[in-house]
Amino acid sequence: MELLATIIILAIILAIAIPSIGNLASSIRKNHLKNKIKNIEIAASKYAFDTKETSVFVDKLVTEGYMDSDDEDGNVFNDTDHSKLNCYIVKMTKVGDHYNAIFQDNNSYEHNGKCDESILKDTNKELTIDVIQNGVKIVNYDDWLGGSNITLKATSNNIDIDCIKNTCSWHSTSGHSNNGSELTINYNDLLVASKIDYTFELSKINEDNTVTRYNSNISLKIDNELPVIYENETKINEENKLEIKASDNNGSGIVGYFVELNGSICSSDMSYSSENIFDVTNGNYLICVKDKVGNIASLKITI
Repeated sequence: MELLATIIILAIILAIAIPSIGNLASSIRKNHLKNKIKNIEIAASKYAFDTKETSVFVDKLVTEGYMDSDDEDGNVFNDTDHSKLNCYIVKMTKVGDHYNAIFQDNNSYEHNGKCDESILKDTNKELTIDVIQNGVKIVNYDDWLGGSNITLKATSNNIDIDCIKNTCSWHSTSGHSNNGSELTINYNDLLVASKIDYTFELSKINEDNTVTRYNSNISLKIDNELPVIYENETKINEENKLEIKASDNNGSGIVGYFVELNGSICSSDMSYSSENIFDVTNGNYLICVKDKVGNIASLKITI
């Protein structure tokens, strides 16, 4: 009877312990996978910084030496089920001077033991960003922009950008953000002239409840900084003419100068001159200096 009781007690202990041990082992494997994915994303960020490519297979991170494999054959395994991760994609988004990486955990593009490189080219072209100002699409946004609010709109010929069913988000180095398909850049919020990076991200929920992530990046040069008129250096020169000294610092650049006797307010429709030297007589003058995007600085002086 004592032996039977001992066996029963041991059986109860094992019945309790075995599931707990199994759960512990499963938890350890999941944590290992989380750490591995984090290391993959760190490696992908370094890869994007070096190559400027924003999509990469895990396999390429191994072959290019950005991370170690799990075996001598160059394989990277999922610690929970031992499946291969080599042909999973990592997408990178530029934020300031570095790249944020997101491991795409829903799709594997392996065919006959090789990763389908065409997938990377296709996913990079899925999304585009339109730049709209005053209702007009800006084609050459490599130039300086300014003067009024700017709207960025995510578009695609292949993807339904439904931000109600899916997750949409905008991020920027200027602090502008939004969760819809459009982002309005409030011009008055930008007090300087600078280059700003904007990123749109779409997490699309598929019919099988997996998630496909897309992103697109754009850089804009926005100038909301007034030119500077140097009052102490703006004066009558040796030729008895008024010479205006001004600068646009790091902005879009000065395009015109205007001087008016007894003038009151500067406006954009004045007859600006590319020359900064004017014939004047004695009196009260209004000086206006305009940059390429329409920012205008003013100064009143007496001669």
